Amino acid sequence: MYIDTMIAKFFSGVIAYIRALSFISKPGYGKYFIYSGLIGLCLFGLAIYLVSLIAPLLSGFTASIIPWNIGWLTSVTGWISYIFSGAAFLFIFKYLMLIMTSPLMSALSEKVEKDITGQDQSRSIIVNIIPDLVRSLRVNLRNIVRELFFLAVLFVLSFVPVIGIVTTILGLLIQGYYAGWGNADFWAERHFNYGDTVRYMKQEKGMLLGNGIIYIFLISIPVLGVFVGPPLATIAITSEAVRAYDTEYV
Repeated sequence: MYIDTMIAKFFSGVIAYIRALSFISKPGYGKYFIYSGLIGLCLFGLAIYLVSLIAPLLSGFTASIIPWNIGWLTSVTGWISYIFSGAAFLFIFKYLMLIMTSPLMSALSEKVEKDITGQDQSRSIIVNIIPDLVRSLRVNLRNIVRELFFLAVLFVLSFVPVIGIVTTILGLLIQGYYAGWGNADFWAERHFNYGDTVRYMKQEKGMLLGNGIIYIFLISIPVLGVFVGPPLATIAITSEAVRAYDTEYV
């Protein structure tokens, strides 16, 4: 029964993106997509700059500890350094987007909930920018540590024959879960304290997975992803959370 419910909520989290598309043309929503994109482009530009600085240093360090002076091996280590640095910053980029857009996405989540329920819970973005950033930082640092731990375990298991295929799928699911966690917190912060939020998220794993998997896919689209990913994910998870909360928790 638990698995069936989780699967049903997963698909509900995915389908919520279709409903979210209808909000794009509504008055007052376009600015959130524009601001999200501008923040994302700045962060992405910073990530590329840092990769261009760190990758050569990592490549040079790797070459210095290899006892053989082989040309092709040096080239390979150079490419691996760039790939590793890029992957690391893409992982960090996902969380930087969640943290840096948190005041904006919190305001968007409020607007969505107001339009759905008719209840005004609006807060000033300026007044709440520091509290929103602090809570988002706390939530995402927690999730970063946990996600890195689980991914590290899966990385070790990936060297085991056959299991390696499963670990790739599990790795994507773990990343999706924690991405959905961060998106859902833009709604949960208005309804739960931190401890209750953690308990709520554990009960909504399916919904978080559905939201987070699509979010990761969207945010991976060059340029366009940073414009549409965060706002659509926030609209989708808020609309689904409002519906689920009204039917299951009230």
